Amino acid sequence: MKFFVRYKISLMLLVFVIGLVLGSSSVNAEFGLGENLQYDPAIDFNADRIINLIDFSILAQYWLQGKSSVDIAPAPMGDGKVDFKDLAVLGQHWLETEIVYIQWLAHASVKVWAGDVVIYVDPRNLSESPHDANAVLVTHSHSDHYQPADIARVSGPQTKFIAPPDVVALYGKGQAIAPGQTIELDGVTVIAVPAYNTNKPNHPKSNNWVGFIVELARKRIYVAGDTDLIPEMQTLGKIDVAFLPAGGTYTMNATEAAQAANIINPTLAIPYHWGTSVGTLADAQLFTQLAVCNAKIMSAGEILSSQDWLKDFSLVTHWKLDETADRTAYDSVSDKHGTVNGNPVWQPAGGKIDGALQLDGDGDYVSTPFVLNPATGKFSVFAWIKGGATGQVVLSQIGAANWLGADSSTGKLMTNLSPPAGRFAPPPLVSEFVITDGIWHRIGLVWDGSRRILYVDDIEMARDAQASLAAATGGLYFGAGSNLAAGSFWPGLIDDVRIHNRAVTP
Repeated sequence: MKFFVRYKISLMLLVFVIGLVLGSSSVNAEFGLGENLQYDPAIDFNADRIINLIDFSILAQYWLQGKSSVDIAPAPMGDGKVDFKDLAVLGQHWLETEIVYIQWLAHASVKVWAGDVVIYVDPRNLSESPHDANAVLVTHSHSDHYQPADIARVSGPQTKFIAPPDVVALYGKGQAIAPGQTIELDGVTVIAVPAYNTNKPNHPKSNNWVGFIVELARKRIYVAGDTDLIPEMQTLGKIDVAFLPAGGTYTMNATEAAQAANIINPTLAIPYHWGTSVGTLADAQLFTQLAVCNAKIMSAGEILSSQDWLKDFSLVTHWKLDETADRTAYDSVSDKHGTVNGNPVWQPAGGKIDGALQLDGDGDYVSTPFVLNPATGKFSVFAWIKGGATGQVVLSQIGAANWLGADSSTGKLMTNLSPPAGRFAPPPLVSEFVITDGIWHRIGLVWDGSRRILYVDDIEMARDAQASLAAATGGLYFGAGSNLAAGSFWPGLIDDVRIHNRAVTP
């Protein structure tokens, strides 16, 4: 059976590669695709605005089945079967996906490019003179955003200059733009959006200063400019990357910027307008802790591609548990490698995601170094499990609380993670879902700063409100209670344990 599955996937990959090699001639002619393919949401199966291996894996799940959501050929209705025709169409769109790059040049200066199209927003304090800009966009006339010397360093004879009317007048040339206006250039669309203060005088709405949405190679990058949290952020549409000011004083502070990120819900949010004249690294760190969406602090000069944007930058540890031998469970994100205790058995092909670790419930467990203190901020933990028994523990913090386990009477998912000990300490949070039924389940615990939330198979099963969580500085145990009590050892499989430093919504 395993051979057959591997053979089928290999054959599909071969057909897929052939589809890529064929180019636009035969495939486009048969299935009605033009020479210049446009982004098609019907082929972006997971709706992340990029067509790649993830979409291929989704299609592969329904090979030779009548799954309408991935039956894309012939266009527009499919033919009732997912086969090589659908694979070839997917391949053609994948071939046309262009990588977009972003670079933070410190403070509020950003560079965006794809292929030979290069856009700068508020270039400032540059040490080189690349003269590579197709367009320079300036949000407003303050000197930390408008610097003619730096504009000259990136500009060439054909560079377009786009800015609000007062900035164009200062510069002496260029194309004026106002909030709500769009300018189409060769290969890029520039949309001006409002940027203003609501509770300070520095950037009045009447000035008609702007932020920008840069649409390039099917991606939309929002560079907010100097702004507070404003209602117009609710109408931006799908944003792939959002650069949001988080330094405070003249703009949003970190808390307000995180609120903006939660409204916009981009694929990736990046704090900027910090680290030079206003704002500190601590502001940027607070932003990433408070943002519900994926967020990352960029270092000055750092470059990220559109493939990088899909990474979860909040993932602080990830034990894949795919080892085949040895006494180490490796952390693929950092150096929090676990030590295998007892005699658990590696299952290289027996996990939910590749391999897993089989524990016998009689002294088998994994111990790790310290990862996080539950009292210091939001976090989430998820793991795949199979088996288990009532009263036994999947994940705990050494000498402190049992984070995830099965309750002692029914086997329902529960957590003992609680506020500091006191007279009115709350009971454990118990869901209504039995996890000891011998079926693979993805279980999770999320602390969002005010609530404990339990998930099973990415569905919320229980929550309650708590003011805080008790502090703890120990490492973690997989498959045993916090004090290694005899009845706490988990008899079953554990796979793919992930911990995030934010509140994750599956």
